[in-house]
Amino acid sequence: MRISKISMAASTVVVALLATACAGEGADKSDGPVEYETDGTFTFAMTGDPGAVNPYTNYQVLSEMSFLAYDSLVYKTPDGEFVSGLAKDWEVGSDLATFTLNEGVTCSDGHELTATDVGDALEYLGDPANGSVLYGSLVPSVPYTVTADDEAGTVEVALDEPFPFLAETIARVPILCPAALEEQDRLDRESIGTGPFTLTEAVPGDHYTFTRRDDYAWGPDGATTEAEGLAKTVTIRVVPNETTAANLLLSGEVNMAFVSGADSQRLDAQGLSSLDARVTNGELWFNQREGRPGSDEAVRRALVAALDLDELASVSTAGEGDRATGMVANVDYPCREDTVEGHLPAFDADDAAAVLEEAGWALDDGVWAKDGEPLEVNLHFTTETEGGVASSELIAERWKELGVDVEISSDSPNASNSVMFESGDFDAYWVGFNLTLPHQIVPFVTGEAPPNGTNFAAIENADYAQLTGDAIRTVGDESCELWNQAEHSLFDRVDVVPVSESVRSYFLSGAEAETDGRLQLPIPTSIRVVK
Repeated sequence: MRISKISMAASTVVVALLATACAGEGADKSDGPVEYETDGTFTFAMTGDPGAVNPYTNYQVLSEMSFLAYDSLVYKTPDGEFVSGLAKDWEVGSDLATFTLNEGVTCSDGHELTATDVGDALEYLGDPANGSVLYGSLVPSVPYTVTADDEAGTVEVALDEPFPFLAETIARVPILCPAALEEQDRLDRESIGTGPFTLTEAVPGDHYTFTRRDDYAWGPDGATTEAEGLAKTVTIRVVPNETTAANLLLSGEVNMAFVSGADSQRLDAQGLSSLDARVTNGELWFNQREGRPGSDEAVRRALVAALDLDELASVSTAGEGDRATGMVANVDYPCREDTVEGHLPAFDADDAAAVLEEAGWALDDGVWAKDGEPLEVNLHFTTETEGGVASSELIAERWKELGVDVEISSDSPNASNSVMFESGDFDAYWVGFNLTLPHQIVPFVTGEAPPNGTNFAAIENADYAQLTGDAIRTVGDESCELWNQAEHSLFDRVDVVPVSESVRSYFLSGAEAETDGRLQLPIPTSIRVVK
């Protein structure tokens, strides 16, 4: 038996948050019985190259690759039911979780997984010094103790204080096998996990190939890799352009891809089905570092008052979405309610000008200035954000009408990481953080700014910090009330401006799949290639 204490007090630099929950299944819409390919290839189009294939250091990998090669202790079905994974039995409360592991689980390198191995992985994730991107999102942010018993095959996680989302977090992190945990540099180009597929080829910028493990028998609810039609090979293909991805779906060269806007309507008209989820589409963040225009709350209020958020929501979603109602778009989130209404400045261009004037700004040749310095805003957006170009152009147009000098900068995913979490060289950022649970955003709006923390906009909101600190240690309706009050405090100070939500669709062609209750990606053992 092994016992160790984990201290979880610091934030780590995180590249991005995971995609929100999605549930469903799909295949081409056709009549008659389905015939499956034997040992077929399933090709999934991914918009960007993740680089290192390590779910502990790269959130894009967690969202788009690691589900193939790494298992979690439990899984969630499309209808929201928890089922077995590495654990055959489990008991999860608010401050204690006990998992009994399946026997005979092996890693892709032949090592037989033990309770100690699982405990080591959970310990690693809980140590802030290791800098895992899962810390603070899929790893509880309160101290816990791990006890692993190899003889009994059990792993116990005991928290010092209650935590409201224990089943949704620690029970569902990917578990690295010992060789992977000890030599994580190997995961740049290979996988060492217990999952049903193994990374066998990595060509950065082009594709990543995973091959089925035929000895796998501990998938969700006991699923194996012997099912009829289960893909022998899964290829993750880098396809940055959605129109290209749509064309590849129609030609049959790709089996699954995210497609939005007019291209999605084209695919729907051709009878392709989709896996859908409600996601946060766009948010506006202001850099509050000293010397930045967003450090002045009056400027933030004026800039938001100059925007018709209903118009912006429509533009950002190509008319297919809605106004955001909070930080979490996931419809399965138990505390979901409208926390935005009445907590952001109303659209009023005249009021926006009045707010600036009252704060000491004056128009100088059509541009607001204060103490001889013009009001200049460098607005960034990430190219992976749906509707990013149109949204940023609309924002810039409205701010220029107000009398603000605006420059737009577009960032690739890697450049976005650098700007947000390294240089901090931006004034406003249009981006969508997709959350499944409210605590996942806490490291990004509290604590130190990069490089010492992940509070990329340098927000200082004492009320939010206090409320979330209380909420994370509370359960039930009281916890929900605290989380909702915390969001109110963010919006009241115009620290974050949620703008739009939309349904995100992954279309299927020549394939069937189901998705779990967290990711917008297929459950590996559900992937079928159709003739």
